Amino acid sequence: MAEEKPKKRGPKGGVKHQPGRGHDHKSAAGRKKRFAIKAAKKRTQQHDEAKRAWDAWDQLPDDAKKLLGPSQQPPTPRPDNE
Repeated sequence: MAEEKPKKRGPKGGVKHQPGRGHDHKSAAGRKKRFAIKAAKKRTQQHDEAKRAWDAWDQLPDDAKKLLGPSQQPPTPRPDNE
């Protein structure tokens, strides 16, 4: 049998660990894809919410819009026409 080398020890006497333990163990491509899907879902949800809010605002009569004022107008920008 081969002789075992003594384990390397740190300054306080602890045993050194195998290098490379602090890195991500998951694939970067998979993570990017997962986050991109989540961001796309959030964008479509925000677009739908803005479209719904603006449709409700547009259905109000003009005198109701004047009474409510610009503070009650939907805060999100008007979505593009489709």
